[in-house]
Amino acid sequence: MENIIELKLSSKRWEVLQPPIYLISILPGLVWAILLPDSAPKRWLALTTLAVVLIQHGVNVLNDAIDWKKGADSQKELSWVHFHSMNLTEVKLHGALSFAVGVLLGVGIVCHLQAYTVLFVALPLVLLGYGYNASQWTLSYTSLGEWVTGLCYGPGVFGCMGYLFLGKVSVSIALGSVAFGFLAVAVLFSHQPPQILNDFLAGKSSFAVRHGAEKTFWVSRLLVLSSLLILSVIFCLNLHNPLFIVTTIFCVLISIYRLIRSQTSPKLILSSTLWVVVAALVFSWGDKNL
Repeated sequence: MENIIELKLSSKRWEVLQPPIYLISILPGLVWAILLPDSAPKRWLALTTLAVVLIQHGVNVLNDAIDWKKGADSQKELSWVHFHSMNLTEVKLHGALSFAVGVLLGVGIVCHLQAYTVLFVALPLVLLGYGYNASQWTLSYTSLGEWVTGLCYGPGVFGCMGYLFLGKVSVSIALGSVAFGFLAVAVLFSHQPPQILNDFLAGKSSFAVRHGAEKTFWVSRLLVLSSLLILSVIFCLNLHNPLFIVTTIFCVLISIYRLIRSQTSPKLILSSTLWVVVAALVFSWGDKNL
């Protein structure tokens, strides 16, 4: 009986990982797997995506440590602070290690591909992402939080990833940077309303604290729908397949229906985007194998 209880507690603790949230870092890699030419080194694209995931994980863990100290996560069960049995030293070490490994892996890939110019954009945005909520600056506690999120995941992740492999700025990079900037902010906004009171008491000036839950949910919907439409345009420009266009429109309509009928959440937003990206992956693979 004791073993069963311990197993349940262990599985509950591991829920803190919340794998779906890492789709925000994985989706840019999947999109570039569709857009990049066959000659592009796809294994390095996979490693670059892993580096982004590790950086996101590090920031998430350090985020929990900062929020716990400030009181914003006092009622959050799925916190890395709980996972590490309230040992903030372990939490900070865990987060810093993941962040450092992700940065070193990313810099190593840049050096291997000799695409050093991308570092002039990537490194400042990595530091900005660190300052978002993993350092004493805690930009997420200010009205700059949503801007930092959009910049880091738009030009920072999608834009730099494309420039790393293409070596130039393209229409797809520009549009995709806007799409993923919108998507990241939409995920952020959908996460805020349930914790308005705690954020307000902790001194956090989030969008939801400033404008209320209802407006935050509607802006989140608008941003994710805009992101889906922009991604659809990118795919249609690159995949000249009439059946794909029809399928994309269908996926977007289903996503619009789900987002209007349901309360937005990070999981709903990311799964809706995954629908469209997976459809593009399938048609891209089909076109290349015909």
